Amino acid sequence: MADYQAIVIGSGAGGLSSALTLAQKGLSVLLLEAMPSFGGYLNPFRRKSYTFDTGLDCLGELAKGERFRKLLDALGISDKLDFVELNPEGFDRYVFGDYEFTVCKGKERFKEKLLKEFPKEERGISKFLQVLDKMAQAVEAATSMAAGPVGTLKFLLKNPVMLKYSRVPYQKLLDEVTSDKRLQAVLSGYCGTYGLPPKRASVMIALEVLNYFFSGGYYPRGGSGDFRDAFLDALRDHGAQLKNKARVVRIDKKGSEFFVETESGENYTAQVVISDADPAVTLGKLVDPRIVPSKIQKKVERLRPSLGVFHAFIGTDPDLPSLGGIAQGNILHYDTFDVNRAFEIMSGSSLQETVPFCYITSPSLKDPQGEHAPPGRHTIQLFTFSNYSIFEKWRNAPSMKRGEEYGALKEKIGKRLVKTIERYVPDLSDHLDHVEYATPLSSEYWVTAVNGGISGPEQTPDQMGPGRFTSCTAGIEGLFLVGSGTIAFGITACVRSGILAGEKAASLLGSKP
Repeated sequence: MADYQAIVIGSGAGGLSSALTLAQKGLSVLLLEAMPSFGGYLNPFRRKSYTFDTGLDCLGELAKGERFRKLLDALGISDKLDFVELNPEGFDRYVFGDYEFTVCKGKERFKEKLLKEFPKEERGISKFLQVLDKMAQAVEAATSMAAGPVGTLKFLLKNPVMLKYSRVPYQKLLDEVTSDKRLQAVLSGYCGTYGLPPKRASVMIALEVLNYFFSGGYYPRGGSGDFRDAFLDALRDHGAQLKNKARVVRIDKKGSEFFVETESGENYTAQVVISDADPAVTLGKLVDPRIVPSKIQKKVERLRPSLGVFHAFIGTDPDLPSLGGIAQGNILHYDTFDVNRAFEIMSGSSLQETVPFCYITSPSLKDPQGEHAPPGRHTIQLFTFSNYSIFEKWRNAPSMKRGEEYGALKEKIGKRLVKTIERYVPDLSDHLDHVEYATPLSSEYWVTAVNGGISGPEQTPDQMGPGRFTSCTAGIEGLFLVGSGTIAFGITACVRSGILAGEKAASLLGSKP
């Protein structure tokens, strides 16, 4: 008899959601986490008196009845969480050199702002939003699409927008609706949230992200740690067992049981396994290759990871509200209207001399009562994208012990990143009460991100839909996948994958004698 009905590997948003979905049903669940702390990108860290998030900066669809709120309701944790709504008139700012566009809540309001800024582009703007609406309807319809070729054909006939755009890059749509490079920049400014330029990004992910934030931007009170703890408390209340410092190194299946082995030599058995590790890690490294179907092996081999990120975590003393440069929201800063060019530079294998893009946010401004910083001080978090190959020579060195050359490289890049945002916080370099930098190697170590890719497999047209593991299945009965390698990147998509996998696993367990 198996030790547990279900073992969940990894405690990111997908792992936590799948474990909780199963535990709510009274099933026996063991959650294994490799790191000392649970949460993956939901796990904050503390330095001096500052607390920094590592992956949560803005959420959407949280009003009553909206999609993400419904997911939290289904998990039974809505009443344990509280959110700060960011400024509905401008929760995101896209800055291109000297030009700025502020993103507001509501699609009609967004359209009004676009028409005011680009009065000659009314026809293109209207067409763009029509495509967005049709794509949103198709994505929603896809959740209930019948399986098999016939079901797929019926779906495509009813949703021709998917047939036209699902396999082409976002730039194709932009070129169809406008030749105005400034408008194209505004319509692609949020590419900085998922790490792909319009020339390479899937139309599906681009429109899905934009549509997601029409409902406004929100930040959890207390930061990502409080958000994560709502999951952990609920899991413990439902009797799930949680074990940290338990890195899984092997998954095998014999008969109807799975065998899971950790790095320390502990062995557990279960009827089903759900993995929150990247599919390339789960199916390419952890699962015994003898039980992975050849079709799945080939799919895994084709996966390409997303770009890595370089982070700066800053504790500082300037009075940020009085300066006005960083408000209760996020800034996506580009040094050019050419978003494609910015990503070409960041994707290069040589060290960039400039910082063509950076994402800027301040948790302490979003959540003033959240104790992110000591009184009178603030936290600022920045990131830019960076090619993994720049840091690859240190990949096998222990974390925090990669030597002086690595430290000097981090310092060099970090100073350039900090200098870039001094247009928003003047003389910030002279007010660094605490600063800490992290490279793609940090993501690789702490959350097992392939090549430090922050968004899982890159979301190009060939790696969306059938190119991902959207069904959360792995071709092995009883093995399920969750996280950014399944439906899409982002906390909401990962939670959706967790609930979907949890429901499928529960259904399978219910059918077993």
